[in-house]
Amino acid sequence: MRKRLGKDKVAIYGHSWGSALGVLYAARCPEKVAAYVGTGQIGDWPASELSSYAFVLAEAERRHNRKALQELRAIGAPPHTFRKMMVQRKWLVRFVGIARGISLWRFFRITLGGPESSIFALPNIVRGQLFSANAMWPEISALNLVKAVPALQMPVFFFLGRHDHVVAAETGVDYFDMLTAPSKRLVWFEESAHEPPVEEPAKFNAAMAELVRPGVRS
Repeated sequence: MRKRLGKDKVAIYGHSWGSALGVLYAARCPEKVAAYVGTGQIGDWPASELSSYAFVLAEAERRHNRKALQELRAIGAPPHTFRKMMVQRKWLVRFVGIARGISLWRFFRITLGGPESSIFALPNIVRGQLFSANAMWPEISALNLVKAVPALQMPVFFFLGRHDHVVAAETGVDYFDMLTAPSKRLVWFEESAHEPPVEEPAKFNAAMAELVRPGVRS
C-alpha cells in the first residue's frame, strides 16, 4: 500500500483478529504506520473470553434455555479448548448475534457483496476460518496486548461496538485506557456489536473521513 500510494506511512485498520495483527505490526514498524484504527479491538484476550462466557451464561439463565445452560455449564469457564470455545460462540450467535439486529445470512450477504468476492465463496471462507482458528487457538487465546504492546508511536483510534461480546467491548476500553500513544480517540457505535462497518456504515465511514484522515494528512 505504501508503494501504491507513494507514501512513507499509511493508516492501518484492524478488525477482530486483525486488530491484534494491526497493533503488533504498528508496534514493530512505526516508521510505516501513520495511524492505527481498531474495531472489535483485542486487548487482554483471556479476560475477553471470561467476559464473553459470563455474558452468554447469564443470557441463557435469563431466557431459561435448559439446553444452553447444560452445554455452557458442561464446558465451564475459560480457558477453553477450541471445541469448547465453539460451544460458547454457538450460543452467543443464537442469542445476540455477531452483528446486532442483523441475521447471520444478511451479514454474509453484505460482507460478500463486493466485487472482490461473492456469496458462493462462503463455504470456503467458513472452512478456512475454522481451520485457522483451530490451528492457532492455543496461542492466540493467551494473547495479552496490554502486556505485549503497552505503547504505540502513532495516533490511535478505537471504534467499538457497544454490544460487542465476541471481543468483549469493556476489555477494548481497558486496553485503550492504559495504552500510551501521541493521541487517542475512542468512538462508541451504540447500535453495533462486533461489526460496526456493516451495522452503522454511515457513521463508520464518517469517522474514518472526519477523524482519521485529517490526522494522517497532517
